[in-house]
Amino acid sequence: MPSAIVTKRDMWAPNMVKSMQLLEAVLKEQDRATIMDPRGGFVPSCPRLIAVVLLKGDSGRHYRLSIRDMDDTGLHCSFTVEGARWRTDLLRPYKTGAAVASLCLQSTQHDLPAGDRAVTLVLSLLRDRQTAMRIPLLGQFIAADRALLKNIGMFTDEGPMPDFDEPDEFDFPPMEIEPEEFEFPGDEDEHEDPHEWTMLDELWHAPPAQPPVDATAEASQPEDPPTQEQILLRAADEAADVGLEHIAEALRALA
Repeated sequence: MPSAIVTKRDMWAPNMVKSMQLLEAVLKEQDRATIMDPRGGFVPSCPRLIAVVLLKGDSGRHYRLSIRDMDDTGLHCSFTVEGARWRTDLLRPYKTGAAVASLCLQSTQHDLPAGDRAVTLVLSLLRDRQTAMRIPLLGQFIAADRALLKNIGMFTDEGPMPDFDEPDEFDFPPMEIEPEEFEFPGDEDEHEDPHEWTMLDELWHAPPAQPPVDATAEASQPEDPPTQEQILLRAADEAADVGLEHIAEALRALA
């Protein structure tokens, strides 16, 4: 059942309230986004859950975005993204073996309120084919068929992670004998190998010592993180790309 996301709480700062209102406005203008009731049973219900959104990407894949306020202040929110090929797979709580996989996608714009970060995440998932060009794990998810998703628990930067049904089945069986009972052959009767590589060979064939590095040489300076103005302008460009010109203008005004 469609519903509304939480846009205001007593302990939220004004910028958090505005960001959640911005998220709600963006979602209502997207015909491939559906705001769900957080208490509808689609995800495990908890008082920290402030939004559940279903999205359909350009690739035809479906996503479920859940946002939780971890400390009731709006300053520490977590985002959970799950994907499936069928929308109906996301209309029920996740169970082991379901054709649903988690996507390890997190916004890097930690300086912005949760609503602003969610807007960027929503726009990226709606344009998932374009986003997959720079985020390989999303491309792996798009390429996976439904049968394969049943055996995958999460897509990460390191690759797909299996969905372990019973972790205990991977435990090693108990040993029938104690380690002390193993008998290893002694080395008293072993003859020295005349061709064995020794420490003397290491010293003889070692490369020449390198000259010391000049301590006065300037170390490379790390790149500065993007400023809030740059982040807002980037979000404005993404909003303009999908036709949300008034949202883009609002973001540029904030910058």
